[in-house]
Amino acid sequence: MLQQTSKIKIYFYIFSFLILTSIINNNYLKVFSNYFLVKNINVETNNIDIEKKILNKILFIKKQNIFFVKEIDIENEIENLNFLEDINIKKIYPSTIIVEAQKTNIKAITFISQKKYYVGENGEFISSEKINNELILPTIFGKFDILDFKKLNKILIKKNIDNKNIKKYYYHKNKRWDLYFKNNILIKLPHKNIENAITIFDSFLRSKKLKPNMVIDLRIPNRVILKNI
Repeated sequence: MLQQTSKIKIYFYIFSFLILTSIINNNYLKVFSNYFLVKNINVETNNIDIEKKILNKILFIKKQNIFFVKEIDIENEIENLNFLEDINIKKIYPSTIIVEAQKTNIKAITFISQKKYYVGENGEFISSEKINNELILPTIFGKFDILDFKKLNKILIKKNIDNKNIKKYYYHKNKRWDLYFKNNILIKLPHKNIENAITIFDSFLRSKKLKPNMVIDLRIPNRVILKNI
C-alpha cells in the first residue's frame, strides 16, 4: 500500500511539473512575442507633410511582429505616392521600422487630358493634387515620353544648364525638343546627338556671344544657324 501511495505522489509531482512548465513557457512565449512587436515607426524625409502621408499609409504594421513585416508590403502601400524617390526600409530590432524617402525634384509642369501634372526627376507624372508646390516651373508642351525628358534633363544637368532659366519646352512629333529661355533665346535641338548640340550651345553661353531674342538652330549636324526673332 505504501509503495502504491509513493507512485501516486510521483505521478502527482510529474503532472504538476508539466502544468507549471507549460504555464511558464506560455508566459515566456507571450513576453517574447510582445518584445518583437512593432512599436516605433520612424519616417525620415525632407518634408514634414510627406512624413505624415507616408506614416498614414503604413500604420497597419504597428503591433505586428517585426519578423513578419515584409519590406515589399510597405513599398506596395506607398507606391502610389509617386512623388517619392530613394525609398529605403530598415528594421531595427526589436521593435522599430525606419522608412527613408525623399521628395523628388519637380522639374516642370505639363497637361494631360487638360489636367495639370508635375514632372518629377524620378520619371513620374505627379498629379498636382498630391503635393503642394510653390516653385515657378517651366511648362512642357506636346505629347512626350517622360523617358525622353529624363534623358534631356540629365544632359542639361551634366552641362550645368540651369533649369530655372528655361521658360518652356516644346516636344515635336518627330521626338525633337525646342527650349525657350527667359531671355527670349530659343534653342532648336536635333532628334539625335542631343548632348553634342547642348555642348555647342554651352560654348556659345560661355563666349557671351548670345543676345536676347535669338534663335540657335542646331538641328543640322555640325552646323549652327543663328537668327534674330
